[in-house]
Parts: sequence; C-alpha cells; structure tokens
Amino acid sequence: MNKTLLSLACCATWCAALSACDGKTAANEKNFGITVSQYFENKGEMCLEPVTWPVDVYETDLRQQKLYPDGVAGRMAALAAAGLAREEEVALPGALADSKVKARRYTMADAAKPYLHGAPGQPSRLCWARKSLDKVVRWTDPAKAGDHEESSVVYTYRLSGVAPWARTPQVKEAFPLLGRTVDGERTQQEKLTVRSTPQGWQALGLNG
Repeated sequence: MNKTLLSLACCATWCAALSACDGKTAANEKNFGITVSQYFENKGEMCLEPVTWPVDVYETDLRQQKLYPDGVAGRMAALAAAGLAREEEVALPGALADSKVKARRYTMADAAKPYLHGAPGQPSRLCWARKSLDKVVRWTDPAKAGDHEESSVVYTYRLSGVAPWARTPQVKEAFPLLGRTVDGERTQQEKLTVRSTPQGWQALGLNG
C-alpha cells in the first residue's frame, strides 16, 4: 500500500514538473517565439516618422546635405528621388520686411498614398514593410520584477512586403534605421523584454 502511495506521489510530482516545463508559462524557445510573434502582429509594421507636409528646406540645409545625408534636405531628396514627394523652388518671407529667402518646397506625391498608414486621430506615416520572427536565439533566466517575472529574449527577424523604394541606397542612407533594418534581415539580433502572466508570456509595451 505504501509503495502504491509513493508511486502515485512520484507520478504527481513528475506530472507537475512536466507541466511547468511545457506549459504556457515555461521559459522556453516555443513560448518566447509565440510571444515575439504576437508582438509583431501588433507592432511589426515598419514606418518612417510622420511628416507634416509641405516641408520647406532652406539653403542652409541644402548646403549641408552631403555632410549630413540623413538631415531634412537628404531625407526629402531621397523621398523625391523615390517618387514619393514633389519638389519646387519657392520664395518665402525673410526676417526683414519685404525680404524673401529661397527654399525648396516638398509636397507629398500621389505615389506615396498607398504606403500611408495611421490609426484614427494619429498622423499618417509612410510604411514600407512588416517584421516577423525569424528565430529565437537566446533568452535570460526569468528574474523577479514586482509581482511577476521578466526575461529578455534575443531574436532575429525577417521582412515581408518591403516597398521597392525602401531598398534604394539613397533612401537607406537618408533613413539610417530603415537601412539597418533592411540590411540586417535574418542576421541582426534584437532584444524584447517579456513578462510572465497567468496566461503565458507577454511583451512589455504590447498594449502601449
């Protein structure tokens, strides 16, 4: 009788341990992969910062374009070269009465409209791709943080629906983050902090 009770107790302990290893709250590649994928379902769209059109670029900025290709002059020139913006020379009021200063004005082209995305009440942005999980590389041991545990998950990503203009050298130079993301597909390692919940792991900032 005692042997039977002992066997049952061992079986219950083994099942509990197995559940802890394989359940939704376990710290493993499968669960973290699901968490990163869920994060990208909500936050995976890749977009440029919002632009308030029209954009006026003054001679001072134009003269510095070669030195700072990711400045306002370089960014607008790259969008124009990609067909997403139109440019024209304008004369704007200067600091002195009746004075004029030359500038280059950029307005959004019709070709940009298919790439415009934005939630209601928020500025529209030019979106050029979507991220998804390539693979989970590693993670840190979960550590207590208040009433929950947290871990940092390192992963690589892949891109889908990349706009052709996002792969052009001028656009990648003018928008360095875009360039690093495009060139880093499947090789660049990124990190996501996740927290434990009764339903499983969740990315911090998922609902933010």
